[in-house]
Order: sequence, then C-alpha cells, then structure tokens
Amino acid sequence: MMLSFRKLTSVVIILLTCSLVLTGCKQRNPDITTSITLNKITEEEYNKIGNTSKPEGVTINDLKKLYIDVEFASSINAVERKITLSNLYIVDKYDRLRTIGGGTSERNNIGTEDAAESMAYIIFDSRGLSEQDIRSLYSESIIYIAYELKNGQLEEKRISIGDELIFNK
Repeated sequence: MMLSFRKLTSVVIILLTCSLVLTGCKQRNPDITTSITLNKITEEEYNKIGNTSKPEGVTINDLKKLYIDVEFASSINAVERKITLSNLYIVDKYDRLRTIGGGTSERNNIGTEDAAESMAYIIFDSRGLSEQDIRSLYSESIIYIAYELKNGQLEEKRISIGDELIFNK
C-alpha cells in the first residue's frame, strides 16, 4: 500500500510539473484596446484656440474633436509592437480647410515596459458635415496594429476609423 501511494504521489508531482511548464511556456497575446470618438470640444479647448485660427462665424458647437487612443497591455511576450494611425487631416480634403489643430503622442518602450500607447486628435469645423459624411470621410482611414511574439508569430489588425467611430453628443 505504501509503495503504490509513493508511485501515485510521484505521478501526480510529475503531471503537475509538466502542467506548470506547459502553462508557463504558452505565450499570451497582448491586450489591445482602441477608442475612436468624436466629441464636442470643451470650453477650455475653445478658449485656447486663437481668434485668427477660428473660421469666421464658428461657435463652440461647430467644433468637434476626433480622438483616437490605442493601448497595448500585457505585452511582455511581444518583441516588437507597432501602431500606425492614418492621416486624420483628411477632413480638409472634403471641401475646404477645416482643421483648427491637433496633436499626437506615443509611448512604446519595447523591452522595458509591458504597455504601449498611441494617441492622436484633431479639432475641426464640422459645419455642413453629417455623421454619415464624417464616417464616409474616415472609412478608408486605418489604424494598423501589429506585434511579434518571442516565438516569431506575427499578429496584425486593421481597424477602420470611420466604421468604429463613436459619436458622443
């Protein structure tokens, strides 16, 4: 009886060890979140815009902010991460110069940080543009996300800005 208990214990320990090793070797894909929103601008943002930059007759309600944020989390297994945002200034090709301002930022310290982030925004005059017009303008604009895992596996994702755009009233 004692001999079979030792054998059983040994088998259980071996199985647990194998299970832990296999679980530890599995490469977890990074968590990726995207946010694509169109918002009214704030009073503070409106006041920061110089009068020479504001189109004639524009009010705070005419100006919108297209904001894009892409975040990688839990990407310790990635040896390469890439986030590319299409040109947001395409709104200026609709009928006239509409963009008042914009900006971008990126944090992607591969190897030293488990996370990465890319952000871009523009503020533009939305007068005469419907939600469908804006969606159509940005339907071909793409967010390209790619990462390569330590095992060489390459993952790519393309997101249409126009298709995923959320309008906040």
